[in-house]
Amino acid sequence: MLVVSDENGYILGDFSRNKVTGETKVNFRKELPLDRAWCLTPFEGHVRINFTGPIGSSSGIYYSLVFQLGKWEYVVQKASEFLEVSPVHGTYYQLTAKQKEDLETRIKSGLASASQAVADMELLMHDLRKYREFLRYMGYRTKKELNPSYKGSDGDDMDFSVDSDEKKRKDKEKNTDNHSLKAVFVDQVDMHTGEGISMRSIVSRWPTLITDFMRMEDKELKPEDIMKALDVSKAEAVVLLTKNKLYQEWKRLFLTQLKDRYIRIEELVRSRKASINQYREWLKPVIARHNMLEEGLGTPERRAMFRTNPIWAEGQALSFSIVTLWTWKDFLSPEIFKGGAEDYAKKPVLPAEKPIDRWTLDNLIFGKKWGLINKHNWITLEWCQEKLNQFHQVTGPTPGWLTRKPYYSFFEIALEKGNVRLPAGDELEDGVFDVNLIVMSKNVLFVKLLELEAKKEELNRYVDSLLGLRRETPGSVPGGPAKDVWRNMRKFTGMFPFQLFKGRGPYERDFEDRITKYYLAPIAGDRYGPITGLIKKRAGFGVK
Repeated sequence: MLVVSDENGYILGDFSRNKVTGETKVNFRKELPLDRAWCLTPFEGHVRINFTGPIGSSSGIYYSLVFQLGKWEYVVQKASEFLEVSPVHGTYYQLTAKQKEDLETRIKSGLASASQAVADMELLMHDLRKYREFLRYMGYRTKKELNPSYKGSDGDDMDFSVDSDEKKRKDKEKNTDNHSLKAVFVDQVDMHTGEGISMRSIVSRWPTLITDFMRMEDKELKPEDIMKALDVSKAEAVVLLTKNKLYQEWKRLFLTQLKDRYIRIEELVRSRKASINQYREWLKPVIARHNMLEEGLGTPERRAMFRTNPIWAEGQALSFSIVTLWTWKDFLSPEIFKGGAEDYAKKPVLPAEKPIDRWTLDNLIFGKKWGLINKHNWITLEWCQEKLNQFHQVTGPTPGWLTRKPYYSFFEIALEKGNVRLPAGDELEDGVFDVNLIVMSKNVLFVKLLELEAKKEELNRYVDSLLGLRRETPGSVPGGPAKDVWRNMRKFTGMFPFQLFKGRGPYERDFEDRITKYYLAPIAGDRYGPITGLIKKRAGFGVK
């Protein structure tokens, strides 16, 4: 039975170790078959280097390490960070925690402005829809309706050019809906003329008055013609004649004003839409900055840690932060009669021809028990394949994150930094570098890099959701049993036929004789030793 590493059921989510035994929460060697995936955490590959010095000493070592790792051709990325400052430390608190409060105020104000702008735009859109409806009654059509091949962005706008073309104007008159216009006149114009004057108020005298008005034609302007055509009394014909003249005058005046109002409201709607989008763009960096200023008491685990931390005391002026780095580099064990790094470099990298193997998909990415999807439930197969292609590219947002080599040394380096300001005015800084080595196969590293990219994506999703922007993620999640695992795995890892291995998968599984001697030992000497040695040297360990 698998013991998952965290509450989300993602097995690769936590590499932290017991400070006494050096063991991880999950026995990766037991849970992951070596021929399918490597996630090896040797006991000797973990150390906590603690030192105390003047203010800025640990930060100096941290940046020195980051720059040196780049010179050693490691890929370095920040995985997480948080900060907690005691209010007693007034100066530092104003520079850090107070910034978050100011950002919150700006976000609330910006969201209120955007919300009001949306409300104003909805009122304008309502008026725009009503005016567009009236214009359709009068025979006007949109540019796309008049010309289906029209490709402009304003295709849904009404086309008023028909007024300057005699032929088009006649077509517009044919499309005029007089019945609907008369209904609007009766319901929204004539009814406001007053009691005893409007048609609705005198319909009791002539029950068919409104029906007769709807049947009238525009050319009927004499009472005798109306009496003959509609078979009504002279009194009703006079009323109908009066109402028809009023209707014709209203239509003439209303049309001119309607066109002007429509154009003005259309411009206001465009302006309001642009202002809403601009509000959102202004707020995006503010929200992102607020989210990145992650407080130390933001999660239950951290609150529990601060509750029992002997250094943290609310009555003292101090601050505490942890920044975690992920850094990795490929590794190929040189052996006699086997291909070396030159052979890998000669073969071109074609990301599109590198599918993700089925075992990794079914277990490490989309597995219900221990897959990455348990932590980020929005990921899709298409998204994962796109990221895989990007990881192999030499340019772009993730240049060279993955190479053709099947094995990698992966370091999780955390700097736990505490600053203390004593009542006498003296300040000191205590730092702990937690260096954790994990030897990974390519597919395991790929899943960890997907996790890193998912964190970036979720920051953008968080910003968009707070601004009310909908983000669609079309795609698919693979299903069904794993098939032809070895063929797909070989394509993914880029391994050659002469690569020595045992078992069905592409990775070596002889732990005692080969993995410990040809992989773990060289990585410990060539990778782990220099990194920890650099930290110790910068911290002054062994220096008299």
